[in-house]
Amino acid sequence: MRVSQRLDYSIRLLVALAARPAGEFVGAGELAESLGMPRRFLELQATALAKTGLITCRRGTGGGCALAKPAHSVTLTQVIEAVEGTLLDVPLTSDSASAETWASIATVIKEQLSSVTLADLAARQREIDAERTPMYFI
Repeated sequence: MRVSQRLDYSIRLLVALAARPAGEFVGAGELAESLGMPRRFLELQATALAKTGLITCRRGTGGGCALAKPAHSVTLTQVIEAVEGTLLDVPLTSDSASAETWASIATVIKEQLSSVTLADLAARQREIDAERTPMYFI
């Protein structure tokens, strides 16, 4: 299974929005800079995510992007299906041992990804960021 750059950037964008207070809008330029992404690519992803209903975008002063739903209610399965269309594209051949195996694997993966929310990822990202922040002692 390959995770596309589009999916990775979308998840990173959603996690960054989940780390902010609910309803707080943040500009694409600020998001792109903080995530180390090309601004144009981030804007394209934000537009696509807005069409799926995962984020809300506003233009103008005070505009930007914000999560459309509470972070604790959005699972990775929902994000993957919104971005990629399907969690795991498996052969639908009947009477096939390999198709049964792929379907079984898809079920396990979906269960695991459905147990992880954007809030979970945002909390873990805060831990990772705290570990990387240098400590100064006087």
